[in-house]
Amino acid sequence: MSGQGGTEERDTFKEMMKEFEASFATELIPGILHNFANPLNGIMGRSRLLQRRATKNLENISEYVELNEEMLRDCKKIIDDVVLIANETDRLFNLFNDVAGKFYRLSDTTVRKINLSELIKTELAFFDFYLDFKHQVKKNILLDDGIPEVTGSPADYSIALSTLIRHAMNSMRDSEIKVLIVSTTSDATHVCVRIENTSVHSLNDDEKELIQNWDNFGKSYDETNVDRDLFNAVSLLKKYNVHFQCEEGAGFNVISARIPY
Repeated sequence: MSGQGGTEERDTFKEMMKEFEASFATELIPGILHNFANPLNGIMGRSRLLQRRATKNLENISEYVELNEEMLRDCKKIIDDVVLIANETDRLFNLFNDVAGKFYRLSDTTVRKINLSELIKTELAFFDFYLDFKHQVKKNILLDDGIPEVTGSPADYSIALSTLIRHAMNSMRDSEIKVLIVSTTSDATHVCVRIENTSVHSLNDDEKELIQNWDNFGKSYDETNVDRDLFNAVSLLKKYNVHFQCEEGAGFNVISARIPY
């Protein structure tokens, strides 16, 4: 009986954990970030104020008191430490915004106009939390900030484009040279997002068919030999009439998306 009870308890725990995980990204994380934001803003403001006051007080003291070399060196060291604290606080705030921005985008399902260069820039900032992306990959980011806006939800474009970038990253795991190029351009009717990588693994025939001929694909994921994340990313953006293409050559594998505006 004790063994059966233990199994039931584990199943109950797993079920409850699934419920917790289901609400984690959409409900709990935004609340956590919101609660961190206020004290972090306070620290930023106070550190900059402390920097200004320390600098001004040293200037005022120097006018009336002749400081010896050791005292002057100690005072400057204090100011240098305050400046360092203020700069590190700014850096922490930027990292906080990278995390917060990602979760806010994922929860924003409102259909609106989106500048994809700006969205990709924030997605790539979040990607620095992937240590392989930060330390092992040479990045060449060529984003046109002036491209026209496209219509869609930030949640859809955030999860789909980040999935395509992560797919490129995973493809390069066995590559001696890891280079990722992400670019945006536009023409008279479309915005183009181009993701290039130096993977030694090419797309298989099903994946090429999926990317280039979705309208004729007509298969569920279980009927294919397609990477699941790639399948999901392409299928998600198809409702916005996005046309995908794949290319190979010159040491690069390329997936590009043309989005009408």
